[in-house]
Amino acid sequence: MDWLYSLCMPGTGGGGGETATRRHPLAAAGGLIDSAPPGVGTVYDAFLYRLRVEPDKETMGRRRVLRVVDEARGDGRVWSRFELGDYEWTTYREAAQTTRALGAGLAELVAGGAPRVAIHAPTSREWTLCMLACYSQAMQVVTAYDTLGDDGLAHAVAEAGASLLLVKADQLPAVARIAPRIRAVRAVVYYQDHYGMPPAACAALDAVRGQFAHVMAMDDVEALGRARPRDVRVARREDTALVMYTSGTTGAPRGALIAHGGLLAICGAIHALVPAYIDYAHDRVLSYLPLSHVLAFFVETYCIYSGIKIGYGAPRTLTEANMVPGCPGDIRALRPAVMLGVPQVWNTIRATILRQVDQRPWAVRQLFHAAVELKTWLVRRGLPTGLLDCVVFKKTRAATGGRLKIAITGGAQINPHVQKLVAAAVCPMIHGYGLTEASGLVAVQIPGDTTLGNVGPPVPSVEMKLVDVPEAGYFARDGRGEVCVRGPSVFQGYLGDDPQAREAVTEDGWLRTGDIGEWTPRGQLAIIDRRKNLVKLVSGEYVALEALESAYSSSKYVTNICVVADAHMARPCAIVNMDPAAVAHWAAEARLCAADDVADSRPFREMVYGDLLAVARQCRLQRQQILADIRIDPDLWTPENGMLTAASKLRRAAIHKRNAKRLQEIAAVV
Repeated sequence: MDWLYSLCMPGTGGGGGETATRRHPLAAAGGLIDSAPPGVGTVYDAFLYRLRVEPDKETMGRRRVLRVVDEARGDGRVWSRFELGDYEWTTYREAAQTTRALGAGLAELVAGGAPRVAIHAPTSREWTLCMLACYSQAMQVVTAYDTLGDDGLAHAVAEAGASLLLVKADQLPAVARIAPRIRAVRAVVYYQDHYGMPPAACAALDAVRGQFAHVMAMDDVEALGRARPRDVRVARREDTALVMYTSGTTGAPRGALIAHGGLLAICGAIHALVPAYIDYAHDRVLSYLPLSHVLAFFVETYCIYSGIKIGYGAPRTLTEANMVPGCPGDIRALRPAVMLGVPQVWNTIRATILRQVDQRPWAVRQLFHAAVELKTWLVRRGLPTGLLDCVVFKKTRAATGGRLKIAITGGAQINPHVQKLVAAAVCPMIHGYGLTEASGLVAVQIPGDTTLGNVGPPVPSVEMKLVDVPEAGYFARDGRGEVCVRGPSVFQGYLGDDPQAREAVTEDGWLRTGDIGEWTPRGQLAIIDRRKNLVKLVSGEYVALEALESAYSSSKYVTNICVVADAHMARPCAIVNMDPAAVAHWAAEARLCAADDVADSRPFREMVYGDLLAVARQCRLQRQQILADIRIDPDLWTPENGMLTAASKLRRAAIHKRNAKRLQEIAAVV
């Protein structure tokens, strides 16, 4: 062991049921970072800083829709394919002119009202320009996932007391439906992106106009601000920047209050770690994850501050799957250097790669898997891998544009086997760990760290310790316990008098995350459990649902998986989810009849179950962690059908309800 990723602070730990407090070596020597250099402490100041340094640098890019081709499918559904143009870019100078005018217009509409603006729209250049416009007038932004249903949207807007609601045009029908429940809203602003104004939005527009004082297009608000300009008014670093609503896995979403200073402390921490790995003049980041999620938001804030170009994409147009022939998806069109993804995204990419590999001859399959192992071995020893990249992994690297050099995963645990394959076949992958209540990031692997199964050391803006969880058998004396975080990026609490807020942060400032962690010998953090997802079996032993889902997700058959366990069971079971195309593919591979009910057939289920047992052996799971039985749900879980949150986390109750009959079948045989 030649060096440590984090250091123990003198005079901490050693008793009382907690480990020593650990910090990143930079923070151990120089103190916790609380801003981005040179002392930038708010989001709009970060934008102004880059504007002063590089006013004509391109910052935000988008693609226009040239045409949409509808295809009729055999089942009666219509499938749309898109032809998009090249990326068109906005400079910092142009963005400044837009955001100042738009901010002045928004201020006119909410004059005398609450300084909160709710944004209910998908990730886009318009979302970011609206956010910056709010910050140019010291307004707070309330985030509301564009996949929230009517109840979730009404709850967020009403509880936050937002006086203005900004939406994409196709959300206007939802605004019309919830209008009686959001009486504090004085103005609704909508924008049409390059997809145009849907017929349903046109129909809803008149209804919306009859229920709010002002209903205006975003372009008209910008024109209003140009006619009535205002001086820029920037908040203080301690002021609230975001009322960021969690995605609500078990109940109504809660609004976390995040300060400008917390976000810029994260930016400062990132800037202390990554400059050696980034070409700020040329590198691009693909933005497609929801900006209502803290992971995407803080990364975008850092890009705006540092000058990394942001190219916007959409889940439907990332690849060529939904494009007209010859038109590249967003990844290949942008050719990003950095790409974010939640584990579900990387699981899908890995499954796609393996599906393609399995179609090749036996010798080619063996060569591919041997090359993954060899490249992993070479990278860990600092040896060149150019030959493997050019010969074996050329196609997989080209599929992501050929310039990708860092893949970032966050939002939940990722299976080490998924991380290993993506790192070999595509580009190095680093695992980060964060939560909304800590402004997004508390630990991250450093580019070049090839170890698996950990999320790296604490970032330089926080310090961290582990605290006993005796009921689950986790003790600080063993280097295990609940992860607790303290620093300038910890949130200000939840909106309203939420008793959970009082429980979340201790009197001396420690945020209790609810995650169970373990220190590696070199001072990295590994997330091994989630406190609320620990379930005691009939034997008295505990199993961690999320940890098992992460392990089993390395099966090539799994698009998503929900592990189920309770106090009456000796071993857990699971609902395995895959889309109909994957079911048909694997059924054809196994030479099973690809009928509509093949997913419920015993032969197909046994094939998938056998692979899951192989995964359990590979991961060295204990007996009580091995699945007793499974059932397969062949309809893909998505945020739109309510099975996943907007952050792609499982909604367990909804999945259980949907699969109640399948779970009853399991209960009868387990």
